Amino acid sequence: MYLSNPTHPFAMLKKEDIPVFEELIRTVSNDEGIDLLINSPGGDPNTAEKILMMLRHRFKSLHVIIVNYAKSAATMIALGSDKILMRYLAELGPIDPQIQIVRPDGKIETIPAIAFIEGLADIRNRIVKDRDPPEMYMPMIAQIRPEILEICHNAIEDAKTFANKWLMAYMLKDAPEQAKKVAEMLTTGKEYKSHGKVINYKEAKEKLRLNVELIDENSELWDKLWELYIRGEQFLRITNQAKLFENEKVSIAMQVGEMRVAKKSK
Repeated sequence: MYLSNPTHPFAMLKKEDIPVFEELIRTVSNDEGIDLLINSPGGDPNTAEKILMMLRHRFKSLHVIIVNYAKSAATMIALGSDKILMRYLAELGPIDPQIQIVRPDGKIETIPAIAFIEGLADIRNRIVKDRDPPEMYMPMIAQIRPEILEICHNAIEDAKTFANKWLMAYMLKDAPEQAKKVAEMLTTGKEYKSHGKVINYKEAKEKLRLNVELIDENSELWDKLWELYIRGEQFLRITNQAKLFENEKVSIAMQVGEMRVAKKSK
């Protein structure tokens, strides 16, 4: 289980999570398959891929369980699974890259990579098609750094390659064309305009055609998963920890700069 504290400023997936995931994986006795319950707003895509590499190296099958939300980089992890289990309120999200820039006032702002590219394309169209005088846009164009545009293009291509690679390897291995289509839909910002767009079970099943299973809301499984999630989230809020990692043997709470480990009693 991997839970992030939604109220904590450092709840995102980060490289610091890797050793903790290794501890969870190392202490799991069954290497046939693993069910990963994840609740996260996302974070570093490179961390997401490394976690996937670790899980797929050790276990023959991987099921990802989403009780509430697994957005952005957390969605990336789900795409590399064999099956996603969701409830009606669970959500995935687009994996279009977000770029951080420093504003003139020194504050850091996060903007979708596609916004830089489409912004420049819009200026070009206004000049070429609408015959607007180029001088109108010179102050705006002067603020666009070429290296940022290159970073945006590369980030989008990397995200698309990631989705296509992992979908074709596992979840959509028998439907390569659908894998390419899903990778395009989730990364380019054309199908899903907002990075926070909700992709629920119905959308994931019918539109993206992912291998998703709806958890029966009246089942004992759902009752236990919901209780586990609620207890974990309340623990994070009360203790102000950033993340909680657990399996049947180990419970690890992470705060910035510290880590608390508790071995569960048998």
